Amino acid sequence: MTVPRTATFVISIDVEMSWGAVHHGRPHDASPYRLEREVVARTLALMERHGISATWAVVGHLFLAECTAAAGSHPHPEIVRPEYPWLPDDWYDLDPVSNAAAAPTWYGPDLVDAIRACPVPQEIGSHSFGHVIAGDPGCGPEAFRTDLAAARALAEAEGLALRSFVYPRNSIGHLDVLAAAGFTSYRSPTPDRFPGITGWRRRATTLVDTVRPLATATFQPVVRGTLVDIPQTYLFDPDSKRARRLGTMAWSLAVRRRLRHAVRTSSLFHMWFHSHNLAAAPERAFRAMDAVFAEARRHMDAGRLENLTMGAVAERWQESHAPRG
Repeated sequence: MTVPRTATFVISIDVEMSWGAVHHGRPHDASPYRLEREVVARTLALMERHGISATWAVVGHLFLAECTAAAGSHPHPEIVRPEYPWLPDDWYDLDPVSNAAAAPTWYGPDLVDAIRACPVPQEIGSHSFGHVIAGDPGCGPEAFRTDLAAARALAEAEGLALRSFVYPRNSIGHLDVLAAAGFTSYRSPTPDRFPGITGWRRRATTLVDTVRPLATATFQPVVRGTLVDIPQTYLFDPDSKRARRLGTMAWSLAVRRRLRHAVRTSSLFHMWFHSHNLAAAPERAFRAMDAVFAEARRHMDAGRLENLTMGAVAERWQESHAPRG
């Protein structure tokens, strides 16, 4: 494996709004999702201030300003439905078949426009078209393929070529279908930091690693055929028990220690979150994010850290693993 001489800072953001709750199969409280436009705007403002890029994994349906359905039929009939035994209804039963003005948490072309308008280049990736759970046995390859095709068609109509994919619910499946659809990278769940350690030793090691990250707990992207697996390493969640218990400054320091650990070990720091995660505790979120971005900027300016999108990481790692002729 080629080890980079500098650390890599990747940020991936899941933008799904109400589509993130479809798998519950019942009407939901849309209040937190209504705050996401403000969250996206504030996040982009911080990124512009510090010169930070991210991969925004957007649910494809949010590209739409409106959608329709024929009388007596379900919307988006071109998409083969997953058949989950735990969800007896059609996957699109909750789709309001309306427009952005009447149902603003189901449509979001303005969010896509805002991300594209950021002066610091951002990558728009895919979070599927309808937030289908690809790793569940109920989602067959054709259901996933047609979902990806719908997402890609909407993006291409806007002049966007989707390269990076974030699996809804972090449920990995059908990598062959993903590759055939033209994607080059995906985000996988956090690998086990301490394989082979069990019982009290694992608990003790985890506690020590929480206070000061251990040198052995490092990660790098992995080339898997034509795809590059970019594992997530830290969930930035301001409303987590740990963030609430520590308070803003101490929690911010814990995040920055993870970043410093990546710098020391020339490894990957892949921070991820849903935009609605930040809506739960926005002031804590943005104070901490400002501190993390400021620290990242210092390391970047010193040549110790690179901030790359998932697509850029995939391109670099595929080049480094290309056969030498």
